[in-house]
Amino acid sequence: MANMGIFSGRIRRLLLPLVIVLIFAVLSVYNYSRDQADVQRLDGFSFIVMSDSQGSSSGVNEKVLGALMDNIKELSNQPRFILFAGDMVHGNSKDLPRELERWKRIMQGYTYFPAIGNHEKNESLFSNTFGSLPNDQLPGYRRTVYYFDYGNSRFIVLNSIRRDAARNYVVDANQRVWLEKLLSSSNKTHNFVMLHVMPYPVGRHYGRALDANPNERDALWAIFDRHRVSAVFVGHEHNYNRRLVDSSFSSNYYKFYNEIYQITAGGAGGPLDSAVRDKRNVVVGPVSTHHYVLVEVRGGSASFSVFDLQNRLIDSFKIER
Repeated sequence: MANMGIFSGRIRRLLLPLVIVLIFAVLSVYNYSRDQADVQRLDGFSFIVMSDSQGSSSGVNEKVLGALMDNIKELSNQPRFILFAGDMVHGNSKDLPRELERWKRIMQGYTYFPAIGNHEKNESLFSNTFGSLPNDQLPGYRRTVYYFDYGNSRFIVLNSIRRDAARNYVVDANQRVWLEKLLSSSNKTHNFVMLHVMPYPVGRHYGRALDANPNERDALWAIFDRHRVSAVFVGHEHNYNRRLVDSSFSSNYYKFYNEIYQITAGGAGGPLDSAVRDKRNVVVGPVSTHHYVLVEVRGGSASFSVFDLQNRLIDSFKIER
């Protein structure tokens, strides 16, 4: 019996390390599975894009923006956040702080990431108002130029209301150098870019958007093209349109090789317009109606659905990366 006890003790000593190794292996598999589930969850998410909700009386078109937000709240697939491509308010210089606070109250309940528009004007006030945004990722631009990552996607917000020597809107060289580095270092499946003033206007702002300085505009788009960003979201013109920018937009100095959508989502409450000056490669629109854009990301696919104020579908498409 004594020999049996010694024998049992030896077995326990031999088996104990194996049991410990087995426990750690099981825990590792569990943690890996849980981490993979988290990654899959973040790879499958949705977000909203809107722009231009300025009104005349209180600075915000509270009726339209409020109705759009009510529609968004009814979505079965709730967005993780809202991208807003500028011109939240009318921008009366004396009332700008109050106007922005009204806008924030309407958006309450959702995380939002705005771009500065020409109606917000004041970069310092904008940065102070939206204190939760990343600060000074590009020194000298405070919270008007920033990025964040979510799941398999990177979101980059640019300041398009600075001006060149001729007083034309421009995304300047400082931002372009920063953007190039940010996209070069990105290991994300999707890279989405948002700015207020569009590179390629369709109507009302034709000749007075970033196209007023075509060399600077093309230098910017060349970066988008080189890194094959998933989409470029803009506002400024108060309608919805989807334009495919491809090699036909190349200039003498910059050649483009990829197909990238510029999506104008300027229908969150501002006075609507449907002017057309240049409709080259415009796939849909301009549609003169209030609207929001729902983007659903699933791995390499991003599905876009655009709904008007009555929740009628006005456009849908998918991109793959």
